[in-house]
Amino acid sequence: MKNLILNQKKLRKKMIDLDIKNINELSIKAGVSKPTIYEYINGKSPLSTTFIRLCNYLDVDPYEILIEIEIKSMEE
Repeated sequence: MKNLILNQKKLRKKMIDLDIKNINELSIKAGVSKPTIYEYINGKSPLSTTFIRLCNYLDVDPYEILIEIEIKSMEE
């Protein structure tokens, strides 16, 4: 099974491009809570309206900052 997660390197690059210094600043400017952003960074699947809001603020296509990972099933 595969899952989409946030590509941290691309997020950081986009933050640098927009002169956003930290997650707190991103949270305020994008209107997305810090805990939610940290959940995305830590691998929670970001397919939600708040993720879209974050992408809209960053002016980036959601698929541009997502990566696909393999999820091991319980049977393996």
